[in-house]
Amino acid sequence: MSKYSFLLTLLLSAYLFYGCSQTESAQISQVQEVTLNETERTPLLLISIDGFRTDYLERTDTPALDYFLSKGVQAEYLKPIYPSNTFPNHYALATGLYAENTGIIANNMFDPELGRFALGNRDAVSDGRWYGGEPIWVTAENQGVRTATMFWPGSEADVMGVRPTRWVQYDNSITYPSRVDSVITWLQVEDYTRPDFLTLYFSRVDSRGHGHGVESDSVTAAIEYVDRQIGYLIDELKRIDMWGNINIFITSDHGMASLSEEKTIFLDDIIDLDHVFVRNWGTAGMIAPRDGRTEEVYNQLKAAEDEYGNVFRVYRKADIPERFRFKNHPRVPEILIEFDVPYAMTSRSNFERRGILAGNHGWDPESPEMHTIFFAKGPDFHEQLTFPYVNMVDIYELMCHLLGLDPAENDGNFDVWERALR
Repeated sequence: MSKYSFLLTLLLSAYLFYGCSQTESAQISQVQEVTLNETERTPLLLISIDGFRTDYLERTDTPALDYFLSKGVQAEYLKPIYPSNTFPNHYALATGLYAENTGIIANNMFDPELGRFALGNRDAVSDGRWYGGEPIWVTAENQGVRTATMFWPGSEADVMGVRPTRWVQYDNSITYPSRVDSVITWLQVEDYTRPDFLTLYFSRVDSRGHGHGVESDSVTAAIEYVDRQIGYLIDELKRIDMWGNINIFITSDHGMASLSEEKTIFLDDIIDLDHVFVRNWGTAGMIAPRDGRTEEVYNQLKAAEDEYGNVFRVYRKADIPERFRFKNHPRVPEILIEFDVPYAMTSRSNFERRGILAGNHGWDPESPEMHTIFFAKGPDFHEQLTFPYVNMVDIYELMCHLLGLDPAENDGNFDVWERALR
């Protein structure tokens, strides 16, 4: 190694250890030095634009995404798992498993041994006991492939005793250019800790959809802003001569639909809330009746289906549709209320305190409003090709294939990628 290369490696290592930007520090897991393969592996960068509906590309000019697609492939749409929420779907993508096989059944859930899980609960989010299945970074690390995650649900936790080589605790204040800079820096590491699998996460489109609704100018502005970040990433990859030497996925976890007070169901108008624990509100109502109240609560909810125009369906746990691949996990409570788009539930007291979101997700994955995007570009993919829809759980095996990994047991189907790959 030249003197210059040696000094550059030291500078990069110091940068990554002490901070990838002024506001962020990367955690570096202890890894043993491994002998690199004789042939270099093509790196894979997985990018999530949270809450990006399939029709958002038609909303406004997106020159960077358009350029990306001119060099790669896209699915007609990506179908999420049920419920079509952030943590269940990001983790399904990472593992190739439906919610009933990971235990990540919602953004908010309850486990009798572990307590409550919520996105804002740092202790729960970083507790590996919540996460079933084997995420891609664990598969990779266990097979000698180094990984680095610029945010991804589950990547902050010690899952199966493994973390990514580099990972960053979620902090929404870290600017999007800084996130891109971190990925670019990681790709230039010259020692055995250089990652061949990386993630990058942007939440703005989703947050603006929740706060202002699907048709809002705020969502349009968010789409344009994230497109500029993709453009910056492309420019930086070209600068370091990586644009033609890396496989990149641009995808999302779910779509979005607008809500209204007129289509809000108040649960306390139907049942006595003192008789239940509500494990999840919103578009997928998860109800745990108190002892001895199950039949009473179920019958009250079931009787309300007709009264409310059959805009929701009430299921006992055992009767939840098989196609949801949801019911066979102990964290799923005894009753599920599944709503049509755009209906959702709250309580009178919650409504008086907080109102309702302007937009939401979580509905049936078959609903077009919940469909999202999958784009791919790189040496292993064709160009300017569109192929049929794929399922969220299909992506894990594709990632393993591109990285030369033996996949863990999963629910996906690798055959769906045949047309997209060279």
